[in-house]
Amino acid sequence: MPVRAQSVFPYPVKKVTLDNGLDVLLVSMPEFKDVLSLNVLVLAGAGNETEKGKTGFAHLFEHIMFRHEFRGQSDGYRKAMNKLGAFNNAWTWFDVTFYHPLTFSSNLDAVTLASGEVVPGLLELEASRFTALEFDEKIFQTETGAVLGEYRKNATSPGLAMTEKQLELAYPQHPYGHTTIGFFQDVVNMSQHYEYARWFYDSYYRPNNCVLVIAGDIDVATLSAKINTAFGGWEYQETPVIDVQDPPQQAERRGHVAWDADVPPRVNVAYLGPKFVTGSKGTAVGQILGELLTSRSAPLFRKLRFEDKAVSQLNLSATEGFHRRLVEINGQLYTDQYAEGGESYQERVIQDIIAGFGDLENFSSTENANRILEMVKSKYTYDFLAQLNSPANVALQLAYYYRFERDPQVIDKLVQSVQDLTPADIDHYARKYFVDNSRVIVTMAPREG
Repeated sequence: MPVRAQSVFPYPVKKVTLDNGLDVLLVSMPEFKDVLSLNVLVLAGAGNETEKGKTGFAHLFEHIMFRHEFRGQSDGYRKAMNKLGAFNNAWTWFDVTFYHPLTFSSNLDAVTLASGEVVPGLLELEASRFTALEFDEKIFQTETGAVLGEYRKNATSPGLAMTEKQLELAYPQHPYGHTTIGFFQDVVNMSQHYEYARWFYDSYYRPNNCVLVIAGDIDVATLSAKINTAFGGWEYQETPVIDVQDPPQQAERRGHVAWDADVPPRVNVAYLGPKFVTGSKGTAVGQILGELLTSRSAPLFRKLRFEDKAVSQLNLSATEGFHRRLVEINGQLYTDQYAEGGESYQERVIQDIIAGFGDLENFSSTENANRILEMVKSKYTYDFLAQLNSPANVALQLAYYYRFERDPQVIDKLVQSVQDLTPADIDHYARKYFVDNSRVIVTMAPREG
């Protein structure tokens, strides 16, 4: 019988939902004296970009939000944040954009500087840009140029081209079929779509489509009222529903990227996994696939890295999403072996990776399967706990998983679902998802000649 794990999330979470639908999660961590992590997660990412020719806009707003004209002043938001001495950044992914300023708890409300100047507090600044972002077409044009520069910088590595090819093959119609930065030609043409950008912000930057998470040295008892004052006027609005499905995949799909520079060849072998559902067996198995396949003790890793010396790097990525995401192993090959063995060497590595995935179909028959799984589950739990080492990281993990079912107990339930796994669950997952008609392979090698 599975043992019920103790709570691994070490802090109580206070959840408040404002009348406009904004979910607020408050986590008091008084041992982090005067540390304030204030985070807003917007449920808008690449997966919300369904209009042909208009990709990359969720990521564009990651840029524009920092240009907010607070109180009508050019660059007013950025200047005020600099005066607070706040660390301020954001990132965008397939389903979300996450803003995560970090500063002192004493900066929550307005601050009077030694010069006598009064600087607005972090709560007012963040509420201002999310509830009433001010930007004009000149700012929009500047930031589209910055995004184009970012794309060109990223494109100097073959990783972006491989990911673009892989997503194109895996999601022929679904908006997961493009990266968060968007298709190159869409980024080039982005500057022509100012009105669309305003529509995107108006559609997705709504309280009912966001989560506010504040962690650190905070007074939970008094903070709720301040948040309601700051964010309560944000107007509720239904967000667009994304209902795009890909046709069933009938066979393995392959693509190749020919790279102009002399770089080590690579292979990506991926399978479509299940969508994220807290507590489900499929989601729980996905949490530990890295340990089973590409940790230093995993049979596949030992074979390719130590016994055959066939790859210089081997990593697994199994990210979570509202829609089915890819479980992917990336291998970097040796240049000298590729010069000698060419495509046959590359194909041998691919077949070894496929066999490694396939071996999990019979994991329960592996010698010491129960003991191995218990060690993996224990390591997963302690690794997860080790991540909760600061207000910023606590807020990040809580927001990241809370978004799926909006359950403040999500982390405990996720960890418990992993603890409940049996070796037979690994078999079942592998037989269901590691099949030919959900496999996508992308290779990369220097262009011949």
